[in-house]
Amino acid sequence: MPATSVPRFIPPGEGAALHGPGGDISVPKLAAADTCGLLSLTEYTAMPGVGPPLHRHEREDETFYIIEGEVTFVVAGKEIVARPGAVVYGPRGVPHTFKNRSREPAKMLLLVTPPANFEAFYACIGAPGPDGSPPSNAAVIERITQESARFGIDILGPNPL
Repeated sequence: MPATSVPRFIPPGEGAALHGPGGDISVPKLAAADTCGLLSLTEYTAMPGVGPPLHRHEREDETFYIIEGEVTFVVAGKEIVARPGAVVYGPRGVPHTFKNRSREPAKMLLLVTPPANFEAFYACIGAPGPDGSPPSNAAVIERITQESARFGIDILGPNPL
């Protein structure tokens, strides 16, 4: 008999923060364990002037829904400026990146399918230090460099934005 998920309510502010490059913050709201491995949903805050390197995923698709601010994406070589209400889909195998080129933080919802591999990667790169403090930006970048290949994520170069 297949596993079934149960309804969930996640109040505002709930979720443990994981840290990305440049101070970006990822707060998982629904995880693979909540959805029988179908999807994850994360509230993502992109800090000004920051974005990941150009990369592609071998194992998962990413969908970004812009809530606040403006985020510029490069997907398959095409530059896209996304504002609130916009959706950007980055299927597996397609090179992509993004950057918040504004002066204010931007908020997005990140939907990942299937989620387990990406969740493990982000937990690895964004985990707080032993004392509970956020990792330094240098530590996050080092973790990305060391761990991405193991999780099927190809770093293709610096962020072109």
